[in-house]
Amino acid sequence: MRLIALRPEYQLLVEPARNRIFYQNFGPMQTATALPHYEADWTAALAGMLPGFQILSDMQVVNQTNRALLIHFQAVEQLIVAKGVHVVAEVHVPGLLTRRLTDEVTTSRVMPVRQFLSIWEAAYFLDYL
Repeated sequence: MRLIALRPEYQLLVEPARNRIFYQNFGPMQTATALPHYEADWTAALAGMLPGFQILSDMQVVNQTNRALLIHFQAVEQLIVAKGVHVVAEVHVPGLLTRRLTDEVTTSRVMPVRQFLSIWEAAYFLDYL
């Protein structure tokens, strides 16, 4: 895996051999008021992907964000869809409202998303898709 970004709020890694992106958010995402590198980081990660790529998204920590950041998340969703994502495997903790947040981000509902309860389960799904 190759590290694209490691910010206080999130990290992005790419694995070109598997045509896969790994995204993980961290606690500071909940209180962030700006993400100045977010779209550029995603653009860099997507540059190495071929149509049909996969995303493994660890959403276990954040269950709320600043509503002003929603425009950035939705812009990245548009980039992901335009690049030709095959599937996004999202990992959520049972009982937390992380899924509600990701539903707010997914504007057009064209991004194919599957939810999982563990990172291992999601990775297995992607490996044997």
